Amino acid sequence: MLCCYEAKKRAGVTGKVIGLCHSERSTKRLIDLDLCDHVFAADATQPVPILDKIEELTNGEMCDVIINNVNITDTEMTSILTAKDNGIVYFFSMATSFTKAALGAEGVGKDVNMIVGNGYTKGHAEITLQILRESEKLRKVFTELYA
Repeated sequence: MLCCYEAKKRAGVTGKVIGLCHSERSTKRLIDLDLCDHVFAADATQPVPILDKIEELTNGEMCDVIINNVNITDTEMTSILTAKDNGIVYFFSMATSFTKAALGAEGVGKDVNMIVGNGYTKGHAEITLQILRESEKLRKVFTELYA
Protein backbone atom coordinates (compact mmCIF):
# COMPACT_ATOMS: atom_id res chain seq x y z
CA MET A 1 0.00 0.00 0.00
CA LEU A 2 2.84 2.37 0.82
CA CYS A 3 4.50 1.58 -2.51
CA CYS A 4 1.25 2.21 -4.38
CA TYR A 5 0.80 5.57 -2.64
CA GLU A 6 4.29 6.74 -3.50
CA ALA A 7 4.11 5.32 -7.04
CA LYS A 8 0.86 7.20 -7.67
CA LYS A 9 2.44 10.46 -6.52
CA ARG A 10 5.47 9.97 -8.74
CA ALA A 11 3.59 8.64 -11.78
CA GLY A 12 1.51 11.79 -11.97
CA VAL A 13 -1.42 12.20 -14.32
CA THR A 14 0.25 10.46 -17.26
CA GLY A 15 1.51 7.39 -15.41
CA LYS A 16 -0.43 4.29 -14.49
CA VAL A 17 -0.22 2.30 -11.26
CA ILE A 18 -1.45 -1.29 -11.29
CA GLY A 19 -1.99 -3.28 -8.11
CA LEU A 20 -1.98 -7.07 -8.00
CA CYS A 21 -3.45 -8.63 -4.86
CA HIS A 22 -3.67 -12.22 -3.71
CA SER A 23 -7.21 -12.16 -2.32
CA GLU A 24 -10.53 -10.45 -2.87
CA ARG A 25 -10.19 -8.86 0.59
CA SER A 26 -6.82 -7.30 -0.26
CA THR A 27 -8.15 -6.24 -3.65
CA LYS A 28 -11.13 -4.49 -2.08
CA ARG A 29 -8.86 -2.76 0.44
CA LEU A 30 -6.58 -1.44 -2.30
CA ILE A 31 -9.51 -0.34 -4.48
CA ASP A 32 -11.07 1.48 -1.51
CA LEU A 33 -7.80 3.33 -0.91
CA ASP A 34 -7.91 4.64 -4.51
CA LEU A 35 -4.12 4.34 -4.88
CA CYS A 36 -4.07 2.52 -8.22
CA ASP A 37 -5.51 3.02 -11.66
CA HIS A 38 -6.22 -0.71 -11.91
CA VAL A 39 -6.38 -3.39 -9.20
CA PHE A 40 -7.01 -7.09 -9.66
CA ALA A 41 -6.66 -10.34 -7.75
CA ALA A 42 -4.62 -13.21 -9.16
CA ASP A 43 -2.19 -15.96 -8.21
CA ALA A 44 1.26 -14.42 -8.65
CA THR A 45 2.78 -17.88 -9.05
CA GLN A 46 0.91 -18.21 -12.37
CA PRO A 47 2.68 -15.78 -14.73
CA VAL A 48 0.81 -16.34 -17.99
CA PRO A 49 -2.67 -15.16 -16.89
CA ILE A 50 -1.10 -12.12 -15.23
CA LEU A 51 1.01 -11.42 -18.32
CA ASP A 52 -2.19 -11.45 -20.38
CA LYS A 53 -3.90 -9.04 -17.96
CA ILE A 54 -0.95 -6.64 -17.88
CA GLU A 55 -0.74 -6.70 -21.69
CA GLU A 56 -4.42 -5.75 -21.76
CA LEU A 57 -4.10 -2.97 -19.15
CA THR A 58 -0.99 -1.44 -20.75
CA ASN A 59 -1.99 -1.92 -24.40
CA GLY A 60 1.01 -4.21 -24.80
CA GLU A 61 3.47 -1.64 -23.45
CA MET A 62 4.12 -3.58 -20.22
CA CYS A 63 5.40 -1.99 -16.99
CA ASP A 64 8.34 0.35 -16.47
CA VAL A 65 8.76 -0.68 -12.83
CA ILE A 66 7.64 -3.82 -11.02
CA ILE A 67 7.80 -3.99 -7.23
CA ASN A 68 7.55 -7.55 -5.92
CA ASN A 69 7.02 -7.59 -2.16
CA VAL A 70 5.09 -10.84 -1.73
CA ASN A 71 5.90 -13.37 0.96
CA ILE A 72 5.50 -16.51 -1.16
CA THR A 73 7.87 -18.33 -3.49
CA ASP A 74 7.74 -18.72 -7.26
CA THR A 75 6.62 -15.21 -8.24
CA GLU A 76 9.84 -14.22 -9.98
CA MET A 77 8.68 -14.96 -13.55
CA THR A 78 5.47 -12.99 -13.13
CA SER A 79 7.52 -9.93 -12.25
CA ILE A 80 10.02 -10.45 -15.06
CA LEU A 81 7.46 -11.14 -17.78
CA THR A 82 5.29 -8.13 -16.95
CA ALA A 83 8.18 -5.66 -17.09
CA LYS A 84 9.00 -3.99 -20.38
CA ASP A 85 12.41 -4.58 -21.93
CA ASN A 86 15.00 -2.65 -19.93
CA GLY A 87 12.40 -2.12 -17.22
CA ILE A 88 13.12 -2.37 -13.52
CA VAL A 89 12.10 -5.31 -11.36
CA TYR A 90 12.53 -4.59 -7.67
CA PHE A 91 12.51 -7.78 -5.59
CA PHE A 92 11.78 -6.92 -2.00
CA SER A 93 11.00 -10.30 -0.50
CA MET A 94 13.00 -12.91 1.33
CA ALA A 95 10.95 -15.51 -0.59
CA THR A 96 12.64 -14.50 -3.85
CA SER A 97 14.98 -17.00 -5.46
CA PHE A 98 17.56 -14.94 -7.27
CA THR A 99 18.72 -18.04 -9.12
CA LYS A 100 15.19 -18.49 -10.50
CA ALA A 101 15.00 -14.79 -11.36
CA ALA A 102 18.34 -14.65 -13.18
CA LEU A 103 17.95 -17.94 -15.03
CA GLY A 104 14.28 -17.28 -15.75
CA ALA A 105 14.99 -13.89 -17.33
CA GLU A 106 17.76 -15.43 -19.40
CA GLY A 107 15.58 -18.37 -20.39
CA VAL A 108 12.81 -16.18 -21.80
CA GLY A 109 15.20 -13.61 -23.28
CA LYS A 110 13.99 -10.74 -21.09
CA ASP A 111 16.45 -7.90 -20.51
CA VAL A 112 15.36 -6.28 -17.25
CA ASN A 113 17.25 -4.55 -14.48
CA MET A 114 16.76 -6.53 -11.28
CA ILE A 115 17.22 -4.82 -7.94
CA VAL A 116 17.43 -6.63 -4.63
CA GLY A 117 15.79 -4.86 -1.70
CA ASN A 118 17.61 -5.36 1.56
CA GLY A 119 15.12 -3.86 4.01
CA TYR A 120 16.79 -0.48 4.25
CA THR A 121 17.05 2.62 2.17
CA LYS A 122 18.17 6.02 3.33
CA GLY A 123 15.23 8.04 4.62
CA HIS A 124 12.72 5.18 4.50
CA ALA A 125 11.34 5.82 7.99
CA GLU A 126 10.77 9.51 7.27
CA ILE A 127 9.11 8.71 3.93
CA THR A 128 6.80 6.19 5.59
CA LEU A 129 5.79 8.59 8.35
CA GLN A 130 5.19 11.36 5.81
CA ILE A 131 2.95 9.09 3.74
CA LEU A 132 0.92 8.21 6.83
CA ARG A 133 0.63 11.93 7.67
CA GLU A 134 -0.54 12.76 4.15
CA SER A 135 -3.06 9.94 3.70
CA GLU A 136 -5.82 9.68 6.26
CA LYS A 137 -7.25 6.60 4.48
CA LEU A 138 -3.92 4.80 4.55
CA ARG A 139 -3.26 5.79 8.16
CA LYS A 140 -6.68 4.35 9.12
CA VAL A 141 -5.90 1.03 7.42
CA PHE A 142 -2.49 0.82 9.09
CA THR A 143 -4.04 1.60 12.47
CA GLU A 144 -6.66 -1.12 11.97
CA LEU A 145 -4.07 -3.67 10.85
CA TYR A 146 -1.17 -2.94 13.18
CA ALA A 147 -2.26 -0.90 16.23
